[in-house]
Amino acid sequence: MIKMFAKTMENNRIKKTYKCYFEEDFQIDHFFDYVKAICEHFDSPTPVILAKHIRDYIIFGTVTFTKDDFVEKVFYEKLVIESYKSA
Repeated sequence: MIKMFAKTMENNRIKKTYKCYFEEDFQIDHFFDYVKAICEHFDSPTPVILAKHIRDYIIFGTVTFTKDDFVEKVFYEKLVIESYKSA
């Protein structure tokens, strides 16, 4: 099971948060689907996902998307997605 914690940020303050769960084990080729589901929750466009985004998530457990990563206009400065480990 994959657990992700996402937050939108504006002026270094958290605006919205979302914890999401996916029943499958993490698969690199489904990373876009995970991000898309999170963006749909925030009613936001999906960012362009580059190899560096996937690498950052796999190595560091977190990835940050800025306004420059989106083709369409977004209502926040950053979208941060982290792997979420519950106790």
